[in-house]
Amino acid sequence: MTARRLIVALILLLSSALGGCSTAMQGTPLPDGFSLKKVADSVPGSPFAANRDGTLASVTKGGLEITDVDGSSRNIASESASLLCFSPGGSRLAAAMPIDNGTLLRLFDLEGKLLGETAIKERVTSMAWRSTEEVLAASLGINKFTFGSQLISRLYRWDGLTPPLATTLSDVTVRPPVGKMPQETIYGSLSIAVSPYGDEIAFSALRDPPLFTPYLRISTRHMETGTEHEVAKTSVGSGGIIYTPDGESLVVSDAHAMTRKLALPDGKETDAWPTPGSNSALSPSGEYAFLDGRLYHSGKVIATFPPQTRGTFIPDGSGLALSLDGKLYLVKGLQDRPAPPLPAGLDRLLKLRRLRSLGLISEQEYRAQKKKETAK
Repeated sequence: MTARRLIVALILLLSSALGGCSTAMQGTPLPDGFSLKKVADSVPGSPFAANRDGTLASVTKGGLEITDVDGSSRNIASESASLLCFSPGGSRLAAAMPIDNGTLLRLFDLEGKLLGETAIKERVTSMAWRSTEEVLAASLGINKFTFGSQLISRLYRWDGLTPPLATTLSDVTVRPPVGKMPQETIYGSLSIAVSPYGDEIAFSALRDPPLFTPYLRISTRHMETGTEHEVAKTSVGSGGIIYTPDGESLVVSDAHAMTRKLALPDGKETDAWPTPGSNSALSPSGEYAFLDGRLYHSGKVIATFPPQTRGTFIPDGSGLALSLDGKLYLVKGLQDRPAPPLPAGLDRLLKLRRLRSLGLISEQEYRAQKKKETAK
Protein backbone atom coordinates (compact mmCIF):
# COMPACT_ATOMS: atom_id res chain seq x y z
CA MET A 1 0.00 0.00 0.00
CA THR A 2 1.33 3.41 -0.94
CA ALA A 3 1.82 6.10 1.67
CA ARG A 4 -1.04 8.10 0.16
CA ARG A 5 -3.46 5.21 0.38
CA LEU A 6 -2.39 4.43 3.94
CA ILE A 7 -3.08 8.04 4.92
CA VAL A 8 -6.51 7.88 3.21
CA ALA A 9 -7.35 4.69 5.10
CA LEU A 10 -6.32 6.13 8.48
CA ILE A 11 -8.27 9.35 7.90
CA LEU A 12 -11.43 7.54 6.86
CA LEU A 13 -11.22 5.07 9.73
CA LEU A 14 -10.80 7.95 12.17
CA SER A 15 -13.75 9.78 10.64
CA SER A 16 -15.79 6.61 11.02
CA ALA A 17 -14.98 6.49 14.71
CA LEU A 18 -15.60 10.17 15.40
CA GLY A 19 -18.12 11.21 12.78
CA GLY A 20 -21.37 10.39 14.56
CA CYS A 21 -21.80 6.89 13.06
CA SER A 22 -24.89 4.86 13.71
CA THR A 23 -25.77 1.21 13.36
CA ALA A 24 -29.42 1.84 12.57
CA MET A 25 -30.50 -1.79 12.09
CA GLN A 26 -29.18 -2.52 15.58
CA GLY A 27 -31.27 0.23 17.11
CA THR A 28 -28.88 3.18 17.46
CA PRO A 29 -29.91 6.50 15.90
CA LEU A 30 -29.18 7.69 12.37
CA PRO A 31 -27.78 11.19 11.79
CA ASP A 32 -30.18 14.08 12.33
CA GLY A 33 -32.72 14.39 9.54
CA PHE A 34 -32.44 10.75 8.47
CA SER A 35 -35.09 8.07 8.88
CA LEU A 36 -35.14 4.31 8.40
CA LYS A 37 -38.25 2.28 7.64
CA LYS A 38 -38.83 -1.37 6.83
CA VAL A 39 -40.89 -1.51 3.64
CA ALA A 40 -41.00 -5.14 2.49
CA ASP A 41 -39.88 -8.72 2.99
CA SER A 42 -37.81 -10.70 0.50
CA VAL A 43 -35.92 -13.95 0.10
CA PRO A 44 -32.57 -13.53 1.93
CA GLY A 45 -29.72 -12.79 -0.48
CA SER A 46 -32.04 -12.29 -3.45
CA PRO A 47 -31.78 -9.33 -5.85
CA PHE A 48 -33.78 -6.13 -5.51
CA ALA A 49 -34.06 -2.91 -7.49
CA ALA A 50 -35.21 0.65 -6.80
CA ASN A 51 -37.20 2.80 -9.21
CA ARG A 52 -36.92 6.57 -9.54
CA ASP A 53 -39.85 7.26 -7.18
CA GLY A 54 -38.85 4.74 -4.51
CA THR A 55 -40.84 1.80 -5.88
CA LEU A 56 -39.01 -1.46 -5.14
CA ALA A 57 -38.85 -4.76 -7.01
CA SER A 58 -37.87 -7.83 -5.02
CA VAL A 59 -38.02 -11.62 -4.89
CA THR A 60 -40.38 -13.18 -2.34
CA LYS A 61 -41.44 -16.74 -1.61
CA GLY A 62 -44.32 -16.18 -4.00
CA GLY A 63 -42.15 -14.94 -6.87
CA LEU A 64 -41.45 -11.46 -8.18
CA GLU A 65 -43.06 -8.55 -6.32
CA ILE A 66 -43.31 -4.78 -6.70
CA THR A 67 -43.78 -2.59 -3.62
CA ASP A 68 -45.03 0.97 -4.12
CA VAL A 69 -44.00 3.98 -2.03
CA ASP A 70 -47.25 3.74 -0.03
CA GLY A 71 -46.31 0.22 1.10
CA SER A 72 -48.79 -1.63 -1.10
CA SER A 73 -47.38 -4.56 -3.05
CA ARG A 74 -48.38 -6.84 -5.91
CA ASN A 75 -47.02 -10.05 -7.35
CA ILE A 76 -46.11 -9.82 -11.04
CA ALA A 77 -44.57 -13.27 -11.63
CA SER A 78 -44.57 -16.62 -9.87
CA GLU A 79 -40.95 -17.35 -10.84
CA SER A 80 -37.84 -16.24 -8.98
CA ALA A 81 -35.18 -13.95 -10.47
CA SER A 82 -31.41 -13.72 -10.22
CA LEU A 83 -31.15 -10.10 -11.46
CA LEU A 84 -33.53 -7.12 -11.51
CA CYS A 85 -33.26 -3.59 -12.90
CA PHE A 86 -35.69 -0.81 -13.76
CA SER A 87 -35.44 1.07 -17.04
CA PRO A 88 -34.05 4.63 -16.94
CA GLY A 89 -37.53 6.09 -17.39
CA GLY A 90 -38.92 3.81 -14.69
CA SER A 91 -41.74 2.33 -16.76
CA ARG A 92 -40.30 -1.16 -17.25
CA LEU A 93 -38.57 -3.83 -15.19
CA ALA A 94 -36.02 -6.26 -16.62
CA ALA A 95 -35.64 -9.61 -14.87
CA ALA A 96 -33.21 -12.48 -15.40
CA MET A 97 -34.77 -15.80 -14.42
CA PRO A 98 -32.74 -19.02 -14.17
CA ILE A 99 -33.90 -21.92 -16.33
CA ASP A 100 -32.33 -25.27 -17.19
CA ASN A 101 -28.93 -24.63 -18.81
CA GLY A 102 -29.56 -20.93 -19.25
CA THR A 103 -31.46 -17.78 -18.38
CA LEU A 104 -34.79 -16.33 -19.38
CA LEU A 105 -34.83 -12.54 -19.81
CA ARG A 106 -38.20 -10.89 -19.31
CA LEU A 107 -39.55 -7.33 -19.49
CA PHE A 108 -42.56 -6.27 -17.42
CA ASP A 109 -44.48 -3.07 -17.03
CA LEU A 110 -45.14 -1.86 -13.48
CA GLU A 111 -48.50 -3.64 -13.36
CA GLY A 112 -46.90 -6.97 -14.21
CA LYS A 113 -47.82 -7.21 -17.88
CA LEU A 114 -45.24 -9.26 -19.76
CA LEU A 115 -43.83 -7.09 -22.56
CA GLY A 116 -41.20 -9.46 -23.94
CA GLU A 117 -39.00 -12.44 -23.20
CA THR A 118 -35.99 -14.20 -24.69
CA ALA A 119 -33.85 -17.16 -23.71
CA ILE A 120 -30.07 -17.08 -23.27
CA LYS A 121 -28.21 -20.40 -23.38
CA GLU A 122 -25.74 -19.43 -20.66
CA ARG A 123 -26.07 -18.07 -17.15
CA VAL A 124 -26.58 -14.30 -17.15
CA THR A 125 -24.37 -12.83 -14.43
CA SER A 126 -24.92 -9.09 -14.89
CA MET A 127 -27.53 -6.86 -16.48
CA ALA A 128 -28.02 -3.12 -17.10
CA TRP A 129 -30.06 -0.78 -19.28
CA ARG A 130 -28.05 0.97 -21.99
CA SER A 131 -30.99 3.27 -22.83
CA THR A 132 -34.75 3.34 -22.40
CA GLU A 133 -34.97 0.93 -25.33
CA GLU A 134 -32.07 -1.50 -24.87
CA VAL A 135 -31.03 -3.93 -22.15
CA LEU A 136 -27.50 -5.34 -21.91
CA ALA A 137 -26.95 -8.77 -20.39
CA ALA A 138 -23.58 -10.44 -19.77
CA SER A 139 -23.46 -14.23 -19.74
CA LEU A 140 -20.78 -16.74 -18.84
CA GLY A 141 -20.53 -20.20 -20.34
CA ILE A 142 -18.26 -22.85 -18.80
CA ASN A 143 -16.86 -25.86 -20.67
CA LYS A 144 -14.85 -28.26 -18.52
CA PHE A 145 -11.96 -30.35 -19.87
CA THR A 146 -9.25 -32.48 -18.28
CA PHE A 147 -6.67 -29.75 -18.96
CA GLY A 148 -8.80 -26.93 -17.54
CA SER A 149 -12.03 -24.98 -18.03
CA GLN A 150 -12.98 -22.74 -20.93
CA LEU A 151 -14.80 -19.56 -19.86
CA ILE A 152 -16.70 -17.72 -22.60
CA SER A 153 -18.16 -14.32 -21.72
CA ARG A 154 -20.76 -12.81 -24.03
CA LEU A 155 -22.61 -9.50 -24.15
CA TYR A 156 -26.23 -9.56 -25.35
CA ARG A 157 -28.05 -6.47 -26.61
CA TRP A 158 -31.84 -6.79 -26.44
CA ASP A 159 -34.61 -4.36 -27.37
CA GLY A 160 -37.35 -6.52 -25.88
CA LEU A 161 -38.85 -7.26 -29.28
CA THR A 162 -36.33 -9.01 -31.52
CA PRO A 163 -33.78 -11.75 -30.74
CA PRO A 164 -30.76 -10.37 -28.84
CA LEU A 165 -27.47 -9.65 -30.58
CA ALA A 166 -24.44 -11.39 -29.05
CA THR A 167 -20.80 -10.29 -28.92
CA THR A 168 -17.96 -12.25 -27.32
CA LEU A 169 -16.23 -10.30 -24.57
CA SER A 170 -13.72 -12.90 -23.44
CA ASP A 171 -12.72 -16.49 -24.23
CA VAL A 172 -10.08 -17.92 -21.88
CA THR A 173 -9.00 -21.27 -20.53
CA VAL A 174 -8.09 -21.54 -16.85
CA ARG A 175 -6.12 -24.24 -15.07
CA PRO A 176 -7.96 -27.10 -13.28
CA PRO A 177 -7.47 -25.66 -9.75
CA VAL A 178 -9.00 -22.36 -10.87
CA GLY A 179 -11.85 -24.14 -12.60
CA LYS A 180 -12.61 -25.90 -9.29
CA MET A 181 -13.21 -22.65 -7.45
CA PRO A 182 -16.78 -22.24 -6.13
CA GLN A 183 -19.23 -21.75 -8.97
CA GLU A 184 -20.48 -18.49 -7.52
CA THR A 185 -16.91 -17.14 -7.53
CA ILE A 186 -16.42 -18.08 -11.17
CA TYR A 187 -19.78 -16.70 -12.29
CA GLY A 188 -19.20 -13.62 -10.16
CA SER A 189 -16.04 -12.87 -12.14
CA LEU A 190 -18.12 -11.34 -14.95
CA SER A 191 -19.92 -8.07 -14.30
CA ILE A 192 -20.71 -5.07 -16.46
CA ALA A 193 -21.48 -1.38 -16.00
CA VAL A 194 -22.77 1.07 -18.59
CA SER A 195 -21.36 4.55 -19.09
CA PRO A 196 -23.87 7.37 -18.43
CA TYR A 197 -23.40 8.26 -22.11
CA GLY A 198 -24.44 4.76 -23.22
CA ASP A 199 -21.52 4.50 -25.64
CA GLU A 200 -19.22 2.36 -23.51
CA ILE A 201 -19.26 -0.48 -21.00
CA ALA A 202 -16.81 -1.54 -18.33
CA PHE A 203 -16.52 -5.25 -17.62
CA SER A 204 -14.49 -7.73 -15.61
CA ALA A 205 -13.04 -11.00 -16.85
CA LEU A 206 -11.10 -13.77 -15.14
CA ARG A 207 -7.46 -14.20 -16.17
CA ASP A 208 -5.19 -17.11 -15.21
CA PRO A 209 -1.64 -16.49 -16.44
CA PRO A 210 0.85 -19.38 -16.09
CA LEU A 211 2.99 -19.21 -12.92
CA PHE A 212 1.00 -16.22 -11.60
CA THR A 213 -2.00 -15.69 -9.35
CA PRO A 214 -5.38 -15.50 -11.12
CA TYR A 215 -6.95 -12.05 -11.21
CA LEU A 216 -9.83 -10.06 -12.67
CA ARG A 217 -9.06 -7.79 -15.60
CA ILE A 218 -11.14 -4.60 -15.66
CA SER A 219 -11.57 -3.16 -19.14
CA THR A 220 -13.70 -0.69 -21.05
CA ARG A 221 -15.21 -1.46 -24.44
CA HIS A 222 -16.62 1.09 -26.86
CA MET A 223 -19.99 -0.16 -28.09
CA GLU A 224 -19.60 1.16 -31.63
CA THR A 225 -15.93 0.60 -32.41
CA GLY A 226 -15.37 -2.47 -30.21
CA THR A 227 -12.04 -1.10 -29.02
CA GLU A 228 -11.01 -2.15 -25.53
CA HIS A 229 -8.69 -0.61 -22.94
CA GLU A 230 -7.45 -2.32 -19.81
CA VAL A 231 -8.07 -0.12 -16.79
CA ALA A 232 -6.99 -2.22 -13.80
CA LYS A 233 -6.41 -5.62 -12.25
CA THR A 234 -8.22 -6.69 -9.11
CA SER A 235 -8.61 -9.79 -6.96
CA VAL A 236 -10.77 -12.78 -7.83
CA GLY A 237 -13.93 -12.62 -5.73
CA SER A 238 -14.19 -8.83 -5.86
CA GLY A 239 -17.51 -7.03 -6.21
CA GLY A 240 -18.78 -5.13 -9.20
CA ILE A 241 -17.84 -2.02 -11.17
CA ILE A 242 -19.56 1.38 -11.06
CA TYR A 243 -19.26 4.36 -13.40
CA THR A 244 -19.16 7.75 -11.72
CA PRO A 245 -21.99 10.08 -12.83
CA ASP A 246 -19.68 12.05 -15.15
CA GLY A 247 -18.64 8.87 -16.96
CA GLU A 248 -14.94 9.66 -16.61
CA SER A 249 -14.03 7.30 -13.74
CA LEU A 250 -14.77 3.84 -12.39
CA VAL A 251 -15.22 2.71 -8.80
CA VAL A 252 -13.57 -0.72 -8.59
CA SER A 253 -13.72 -3.07 -5.62
CA ASP A 254 -10.93 -5.38 -4.48
CA ALA A 255 -11.69 -8.40 -2.29
CA HIS A 256 -8.22 -8.28 -0.69
CA ALA A 257 -7.60 -4.54 -0.56
CA MET A 258 -9.37 -1.20 -0.89
CA THR A 259 -12.10 0.15 -3.12
CA ARG A 260 -10.56 2.57 -5.60
CA LYS A 261 -11.74 5.36 -7.85
CA LEU A 262 -9.86 5.14 -11.15
CA ALA A 263 -9.75 7.80 -13.85
CA LEU A 264 -10.48 6.72 -17.42
CA PRO A 265 -8.97 5.67 -19.66
CA ASP A 266 -5.58 5.12 -17.95
CA GLY A 267 -6.82 3.79 -14.59
CA LYS A 268 -4.98 6.34 -12.45
CA GLU A 269 -6.13 6.17 -8.84
CA THR A 270 -7.77 9.40 -7.70
CA ASP A 271 -9.49 8.27 -4.50
CA ALA A 272 -9.77 5.23 -2.24
CA TRP A 273 -11.90 3.84 0.57
CA PRO A 274 -10.63 1.44 3.28
CA THR A 275 -13.04 -1.39 2.48
CA PRO A 276 -13.16 -4.16 -0.18
CA GLY A 277 -16.40 -2.90 -1.73
CA SER A 278 -18.14 -6.28 -1.90
CA ASN A 279 -21.46 -4.46 -1.59
CA SER A 280 -21.19 -1.05 -3.22
CA ALA A 281 -23.31 1.71 -4.76
CA LEU A 282 -23.00 5.37 -5.76
CA SER A 283 -25.72 7.97 -5.45
CA PRO A 284 -27.02 9.70 -8.61
CA SER A 285 -24.83 12.78 -8.07
CA GLY A 286 -21.87 10.78 -6.74
CA GLU A 287 -21.81 12.70 -3.45
CA TYR A 288 -22.86 9.64 -1.46
CA ALA A 289 -21.32 6.17 -1.58
CA PHE A 290 -22.48 2.98 0.11
CA LEU A 291 -19.66 0.50 0.68
CA ASP A 292 -19.91 -2.65 2.81
CA GLY A 293 -22.43 -1.18 5.21
CA ARG A 294 -20.85 2.27 5.42
CA LEU A 295 -22.66 5.31 4.09
CA TYR A 296 -20.24 8.03 2.99
CA HIS A 297 -21.03 11.65 2.23
CA SER A 298 -18.28 13.70 0.59
CA GLY A 299 -15.71 11.16 1.79
CA LYS A 300 -16.90 11.02 5.41
CA VAL A 301 -18.69 8.09 7.04
CA ILE A 302 -22.05 9.36 8.31
CA ALA A 303 -23.77 6.04 9.13
CA THR A 304 -22.89 2.37 9.41
CA PHE A 305 -24.95 -0.77 9.00
CA PRO A 306 -24.00 -4.46 9.20
CA PRO A 307 -21.24 -5.02 6.59
CA GLN A 308 -23.28 -7.63 4.70
CA THR A 309 -26.03 -5.08 4.02
CA ARG A 310 -26.63 -4.47 0.31
CA GLY A 311 -27.78 -1.09 -0.93
CA THR A 312 -28.92 0.82 -3.99
CA PHE A 313 -29.75 4.52 -4.23
CA ILE A 314 -33.12 5.83 -5.39
CA PRO A 315 -32.50 7.33 -8.87
CA ASP A 316 -34.01 10.70 -7.94
CA GLY A 317 -31.52 11.08 -5.07
CA SER A 318 -34.16 10.99 -2.34
CA GLY A 319 -33.07 7.89 -0.48
CA LEU A 320 -31.21 4.61 -0.15
CA ALA A 321 -32.82 1.17 -0.32
CA LEU A 322 -31.18 -1.52 1.84
CA SER A 323 -31.49 -5.30 2.00
CA LEU A 324 -30.52 -7.40 5.02
CA ASP A 325 -31.62 -10.83 6.21
CA GLY A 326 -34.72 -10.97 4.04
CA LYS A 327 -35.95 -7.47 4.84
CA LEU A 328 -35.97 -4.33 2.68
CA TYR A 329 -35.52 -0.89 4.22
CA LEU A 330 -35.68 2.65 2.93
CA VAL A 331 -33.37 5.36 4.30
CA LYS A 332 -34.66 8.89 3.75
CA GLY A 333 -33.06 12.23 4.47
CA LEU A 334 -30.25 12.22 1.91
CA GLN A 335 -29.50 15.62 0.43
CA ASP A 336 -28.59 14.25 -2.98
CA ARG A 337 -29.56 15.32 -6.48
CA PRO A 338 -30.61 13.37 -9.58
CA ALA A 339 -27.88 12.37 -12.01
CA PRO A 340 -26.56 15.31 -14.05
CA PRO A 341 -28.35 15.69 -17.42
CA LEU A 342 -26.50 14.82 -20.60
CA PRO A 343 -24.97 17.89 -22.27
CA ALA A 344 -26.77 19.71 -25.07
CA GLY A 345 -24.01 18.92 -27.54
CA LEU A 346 -24.21 15.18 -26.89
CA ASP A 347 -23.60 14.11 -30.50
CA ARG A 348 -20.34 16.09 -30.64
CA LEU A 349 -19.23 14.72 -27.28
CA LEU A 350 -19.98 11.15 -28.36
CA LYS A 351 -17.87 11.74 -31.46
CA LEU A 352 -14.99 12.91 -29.29
CA ARG A 353 -15.31 9.84 -27.09
CA ARG A 354 -15.31 7.62 -30.18
CA LEU A 355 -12.14 9.27 -31.49
CA ARG A 356 -10.50 8.81 -28.09
CA SER A 357 -11.42 5.13 -28.03
CA LEU A 358 -9.71 4.68 -31.40
CA GLY A 359 -6.61 6.55 -30.24
CA LEU A 360 -7.10 9.25 -32.88
CA ILE A 361 -7.00 12.04 -30.29
CA SER A 362 -5.05 12.20 -27.06
CA GLU A 363 -6.57 12.38 -23.60
CA GLN A 364 -5.43 15.99 -23.33
CA GLU A 365 -7.10 16.87 -26.65
CA TYR A 366 -10.27 15.07 -25.61
CA ARG A 367 -10.57 16.94 -22.31
CA ALA A 368 -9.84 20.30 -23.93
CA GLN A 369 -12.49 19.74 -26.60
CA LYS A 370 -14.97 18.38 -24.07
CA LYS A 371 -14.56 21.51 -21.96
CA LYS A 372 -15.37 23.64 -24.99
CA GLU A 373 -18.42 21.56 -25.94
CA THR A 374 -19.93 21.47 -22.47
CA ALA A 375 -19.38 25.22 -22.07
CA LYS A 376 -21.59 26.01 -25.07
